[in-house]
Amino acid sequence: MPMCMPRLRSCLAVLVLAISAAACTSVPTQEMSDARQAINSARDADAAAYAPRSMDSAERLLDDAERSLKQGRYDVARDEALEARQAAMKARDVAVAIADARAAVEEAKAKGGAPPSIERLIDEAQTAGQQGDESRAWELATEAKRRLN
Repeated sequence: MPMCMPRLRSCLAVLVLAISAAACTSVPTQEMSDARQAINSARDADAAAYAPRSMDSAERLLDDAERSLKQGRYDVARDEALEARQAAMKARDVAVAIADARAAVEEAKAKGGAPPSIERLIDEAQTAGQQGDESRAWELATEAKRRLN
Protein backbone atom coordinates (compact mmCIF):
# COMPACT_ATOMS: atom_id res chain seq x y z
CA MET A 1 0.00 0.00 0.00
CA PRO A 2 2.74 2.55 0.79
CA MET A 3 4.17 2.04 -2.71
CA CYS A 4 0.92 3.27 -4.30
CA MET A 5 0.98 6.58 -2.44
CA PRO A 6 3.71 8.27 -4.52
CA ARG A 7 1.90 7.23 -7.69
CA LEU A 8 -1.42 8.53 -6.36
CA ARG A 9 0.18 11.83 -5.37
CA SER A 10 1.71 12.09 -8.81
CA CYS A 11 -1.64 11.47 -10.46
CA LEU A 12 -3.32 14.02 -8.21
CA ALA A 13 -0.65 16.59 -9.01
CA VAL A 14 -1.16 16.07 -12.74
CA LEU A 15 -4.92 16.36 -12.28
CA VAL A 16 -4.57 19.61 -10.32
CA LEU A 17 -2.28 21.04 -13.00
CA ALA A 18 -4.71 20.05 -15.74
CA ILE A 19 -7.62 21.67 -13.94
CA SER A 20 -5.59 24.82 -13.32
CA ALA A 21 -4.58 25.01 -16.98
CA ALA A 22 -8.18 24.55 -18.09
CA ALA A 23 -9.33 27.32 -15.76
CA CYS A 24 -6.73 29.69 -17.21
CA THR A 25 -7.90 29.04 -20.74
CA SER A 26 -11.62 29.34 -20.18
CA VAL A 27 -13.70 31.60 -22.40
CA PRO A 28 -13.34 35.18 -21.11
CA THR A 29 -17.08 35.85 -21.16
CA GLN A 30 -17.10 38.31 -18.28
CA GLU A 31 -14.10 40.25 -19.55
CA MET A 32 -15.65 40.59 -23.02
CA SER A 33 -18.93 41.75 -21.53
CA ASP A 34 -17.16 44.26 -19.27
CA ALA A 35 -15.23 45.67 -22.24
CA ARG A 36 -18.42 46.04 -24.32
CA GLN A 37 -20.21 47.77 -21.45
CA ALA A 38 -17.31 50.15 -20.85
CA ILE A 39 -17.19 51.05 -24.55
CA ASN A 40 -20.94 51.65 -24.64
CA SER A 41 -20.68 53.84 -21.55
CA ALA A 42 -17.84 55.81 -23.14
CA ARG A 43 -19.89 56.26 -26.32
CA ASP A 44 -22.83 57.51 -24.25
CA ALA A 45 -20.51 60.09 -22.68
CA ASP A 46 -19.41 61.24 -26.18
CA ALA A 47 -15.88 60.07 -25.53
CA ALA A 48 -15.13 59.96 -29.26
CA ALA A 49 -15.26 63.77 -29.25
CA TYR A 50 -13.19 64.27 -26.11
CA ALA A 51 -10.72 61.36 -26.11
CA PRO A 52 -10.78 59.90 -29.61
CA ARG A 53 -7.43 58.09 -29.36
CA SER A 54 -8.43 56.15 -26.26
CA MET A 55 -11.84 55.47 -27.75
CA ASP A 56 -10.34 54.20 -31.01
CA SER A 57 -7.88 52.09 -29.02
CA ALA A 58 -10.69 50.58 -26.95
CA GLU A 59 -12.72 49.69 -30.02
CA ARG A 60 -9.70 48.25 -31.84
CA LEU A 61 -8.72 46.17 -28.81
CA LEU A 62 -12.26 44.82 -28.51
CA ASP A 63 -12.21 43.86 -32.19
CA ASP A 64 -8.87 42.14 -31.61
CA ALA A 65 -10.30 40.34 -28.57
CA GLU A 66 -13.27 39.11 -30.58
CA ARG A 67 -10.94 37.82 -33.30
CA SER A 68 -8.75 36.07 -30.70
CA LEU A 69 -11.85 34.58 -29.11
CA LYS A 70 -12.99 33.11 -32.43
CA GLN A 71 -9.52 31.63 -32.88
CA GLY A 72 -9.72 29.98 -29.46
CA ARG A 73 -6.88 32.10 -28.06
CA TYR A 74 -8.70 32.77 -24.80
CA ASP A 75 -5.77 34.13 -22.80
CA VAL A 76 -4.99 36.65 -25.53
CA ALA A 77 -8.68 37.56 -25.85
CA ARG A 78 -8.90 38.08 -22.08
CA ASP A 79 -5.88 40.40 -22.06
CA GLU A 80 -7.19 42.40 -25.03
CA ALA A 81 -10.64 42.70 -23.48
CA LEU A 82 -9.14 43.97 -20.22
CA GLU A 83 -7.07 46.53 -22.13
CA ALA A 84 -10.15 47.58 -24.12
CA ARG A 85 -12.08 48.13 -20.90
CA GLN A 86 -9.26 50.25 -19.45
CA ALA A 87 -8.99 52.40 -22.58
CA ALA A 88 -12.77 52.90 -22.68
CA MET A 89 -12.89 53.85 -19.00
CA LYS A 90 -10.10 56.38 -19.51
CA ALA A 91 -11.91 57.89 -22.50
CA ARG A 92 -15.17 58.05 -20.53
CA ASP A 93 -13.51 59.69 -17.52
CA VAL A 94 -12.08 62.43 -19.73
CA ALA A 95 -15.38 62.99 -21.52
CA VAL A 96 -17.32 63.22 -18.27
CA ALA A 97 -14.79 65.59 -16.70
CA ILE A 98 -14.88 67.95 -19.69
CA ALA A 99 -18.67 67.79 -20.02
CA ASP A 100 -19.07 68.47 -16.29
CA ALA A 101 -16.71 71.45 -16.52
CA ARG A 102 -18.62 72.85 -19.52
CA ALA A 103 -21.91 72.41 -17.67
CA ALA A 104 -20.45 74.24 -14.66
CA VAL A 105 -19.40 77.12 -16.94
CA GLU A 106 -22.89 77.34 -18.41
CA GLU A 107 -24.37 77.36 -14.91
CA ALA A 108 -21.95 80.11 -13.85
CA LYS A 109 -22.86 82.15 -16.93
CA ALA A 110 -26.53 81.85 -16.05
CA LYS A 111 -25.75 83.19 -12.57
CA GLY A 112 -23.75 86.14 -13.78
CA GLY A 113 -20.73 84.92 -15.64
CA ALA A 114 -17.68 82.79 -15.72
CA PRO A 115 -14.17 84.10 -16.24
CA PRO A 116 -12.89 83.59 -19.80
CA SER A 117 -9.81 81.93 -18.32
CA ILE A 118 -12.01 79.02 -17.20
CA GLU A 119 -13.37 78.52 -20.70
CA ARG A 120 -9.83 78.58 -22.08
CA LEU A 121 -8.85 75.95 -19.52
CA ILE A 122 -11.68 73.72 -20.70
CA ASP A 123 -10.70 74.28 -24.33
CA GLU A 124 -7.16 73.24 -23.41
CA ALA A 125 -8.56 70.16 -21.72
CA GLN A 126 -10.49 69.22 -24.83
CA THR A 127 -7.44 69.76 -27.04
CA ALA A 128 -5.30 67.62 -24.73
CA GLY A 129 -7.89 64.84 -24.83
CA GLN A 130 -8.10 64.97 -28.60
CA GLN A 131 -4.32 64.77 -28.83
CA GLY A 132 -4.22 61.68 -26.63
CA ASP A 133 -3.05 63.28 -23.38
CA GLU A 134 -6.00 62.07 -21.32
CA SER A 135 -4.32 62.62 -17.97
CA ARG A 136 -3.71 66.28 -18.72
CA ALA A 137 -7.21 66.65 -20.17
CA TRP A 138 -8.75 65.26 -17.01
CA GLU A 139 -6.56 67.44 -14.77
CA LEU A 140 -7.39 70.63 -16.71
CA ALA A 141 -11.12 69.91 -16.75
CA THR A 142 -11.11 69.10 -13.05
CA GLU A 143 -9.15 72.27 -12.30
CA ALA A 144 -11.60 74.37 -14.34
CA LYS A 145 -14.54 72.97 -12.42
CA ARG A 146 -12.75 73.43 -9.09
CA ARG A 147 -12.11 77.11 -9.88
CA LEU A 148 -15.80 77.66 -10.52
CA ASN A 149 -16.84 76.27 -7.13
